[in-house]
Amino acid sequence: LRNEMSELCDLGLLQQPHTSAGRIPTAGGFKVYVDTLMPNVEASHDTAVFLDNALKEINCEPEGIPAVAAKALSKLTGLPAIACLITDRPPKIKRIELLSIGRFSLMLLIITDDGRARNRILRIPKDFTAEAQECFNRISECRIKGKTVEMLTRGYMQSVIAETGIYALELMPIFTAIFETAAEIEEKSVHLSGENALYNICGDEQSAARIMSLIKSRDPFVAMLEKIGDGAGAVFGKDTGYRELWQDTIIAAKFSGADKYKGYVGVIGPTRMSYEQI
Repeated sequence: LRNEMSELCDLGLLQQPHTSAGRIPTAGGFKVYVDTLMPNVEASHDTAVFLDNALKEINCEPEGIPAVAAKALSKLTGLPAIACLITDRPPKIKRIELLSIGRFSLMLLIITDDGRARNRILRIPKDFTAEAQECFNRISECRIKGKTVEMLTRGYMQSVIAETGIYALELMPIFTAIFETAAEIEEKSVHLSGENALYNICGDEQSAARIMSLIKSRDPFVAMLEKIGDGAGAVFGKDTGYRELWQDTIIAAKFSGADKYKGYVGVIGPTRMSYEQI
């Protein structure tokens, strides 16, 4: 047994934390176990019922589905869960409307061609005139509708405002809101559920904050998830490529469908956790 343990240590699958300690699996050891040795475990009846109930009231907004799934996964495992939504191309503005909802209130509605919707309530200092509304409709139709969200840069929107002429003062806050709202619509988005659970596994606020910052930066986190490939898999410790996650493991599964969307749903956890169940 001692010889076997020594050989597994030489292979980098086990490690001895200190001289008088036993052996524990390394990240490489856990990877071998998950990839080649782990038995398949069917979800229990209670787990299936829980997931069915959690997803029963889901709406049809594409962005909402992975986020609801991540929330259910976090509750089920007690771990922080992540949901990543990726579209094949930058979304285009399909519809843009400005609706009066009160004497000094307007609602801005933006819908993209991939089904995402954003709305924002705007307060205005005086009544919004029919002439200003007509100017907004005309310019929005020509300069905003059909453009991808990444084209609506600050410089581009400034050139749009310049075309409003005498209505610039009235319309500037509205076109600024369009710029800010479009910036929220990304090709890639990463959602975190269970922030408290993240603090629990990290042990301190600074480590948790660094991981949250990595998640918010989106592109690096998405690139790391893409190492998983199709189906369910895990990325261990240093394999993530980020010091913030060296002590953690990400277990995630890729999803895709006949529509424009694909992405990942998974959890962030300590290296030692119930891999079969998760």
